[in-house]
Amino acid sequence: MTEHADPHAERRAAIAATVACICFGASVVATRYVVPQTTPVVLAFMRYVIATVCMFALLRRSAFMPMAARDRVQVALLGVLFFGVFPWSFSASLTHLPSATVALVVATNPLVTLALSALRGTERLSARAITGQLLALAGIVLALPPVTLGTGASEGSGLWIGYAEVATTVLCGAVYNVWSRPMLLKYPSAVVTGYAMVAGTLALAPLALMQGLLTHTRTITTSGWGAVFFLGTLGGAVGFGLWGYALRRSTPSRVAVFLALNPITAIALGVLLLGEPLTPRLVLALVAVLSGIQLATRK
Repeated sequence: MTEHADPHAERRAAIAATVACICFGASVVATRYVVPQTTPVVLAFMRYVIATVCMFALLRRSAFMPMAARDRVQVALLGVLFFGVFPWSFSASLTHLPSATVALVVATNPLVTLALSALRGTERLSARAITGQLLALAGIVLALPPVTLGTGASEGSGLWIGYAEVATTVLCGAVYNVWSRPMLLKYPSAVVTGYAMVAGTLALAPLALMQGLLTHTRTITTSGWGAVFFLGTLGGAVGFGLWGYALRRSTPSRVAVFLALNPITAIALGVLLLGEPLTPRLVLALVAVLSGIQLATRK
């Protein structure tokens, strides 16, 4: 089924993308909590192992449905990019740049997705879509702490390495958003997501082993394991399953614009769970993000 076969497909895609991005935003908080107990790569590996097990337990026999060899290769390559290179480059960029700078650059993903989608002919550029994307990006800029580009955790070549790594993160996410859609239209979204996760997890395995997988899992506390299982279930299988569902039923740029909810969700949870202040700037940022999403996704 495509989005043209169901008049309510766009609405369901919007709901799925919203829930997925709320799960991703909550995952930021969970990651901040548990990552000091292990390493970013080991944490990403464990997250996707749990997510993969959940996906295949849910799919059961349908997980092994026939798929053309060429399609399996394409899904595997996309999985290596999105579930392997993406979390590695994101984590690595944080060792060279401040988190606010990284978050701001990653927030350009919807714009890059829109550009790639237009170049590939998946959708046409429109003034409304571009304006909505920019408005949502402006909301993120408002929500994040002040960012001074060019200042980071290290100087010199380390800065450029950090920018190259976070640019890789953005490009991997945008490529997956655009190039996965033909596969999602051809096969069930959960099957494509499951196979992609397997490929990404296998790609992360050598890095996790090199960083001492067994050693770093022993240092995780009971509450830390709770965060890990949250990342693998709601932040993994559920979040990415819904993301694939949304990409199947809408265009890549309309789905990607919901990524603006990620930092907003993380900041809102900081207000609710950590007692951080709710400022007028944050409220204005939320209004800008929601307005941008509505403008970019409206027919």
